[in-house]
Amino acid sequence: MRSYGFYHRYDTPTELNLLNQLWALVCDRLNYLTPTKKPTSWTTDQIGRRKRLYDTPATPYQRLLASGILNPAKQAELAAYKTSLKPAAMAHQITDIQTELTRLASLKTQRLEHEARPAIPNLTGIRRRVS
Repeated sequence: MRSYGFYHRYDTPTELNLLNQLWALVCDRLNYLTPTKKPTSWTTDQIGRRKRLYDTPATPYQRLLASGILNPAKQAELAAYKTSLKPAAMAHQITDIQTELTRLASLKTQRLEHEARPAIPNLTGIRRRVS
């Protein structure tokens, strides 16, 4: 989640709400739209080095369907949900939420920087004594 929500400190209810929205969008993107490779075994190349073997890329949704553990009603429900997803709109929403989170974090950061600055007294009008 850090790659999507960054490393800022989020501690307000508004930020929590935005993070929850972001998490739901990211989960849908990763589970339905992002294929991944999974390691299946090891092999040895010609000079004796071990090398990982991977299966063909598939989304977690495709892997779940291929496992055969879902009943037909649940498969139909997930298929209907997948067809309702709009990848371009999801990407736009993710970007908007990230921009808002960054803006909220930067406002707090600027406020903390301002509070942490030492107060420098105004020395105009004060004459220095020369000995």
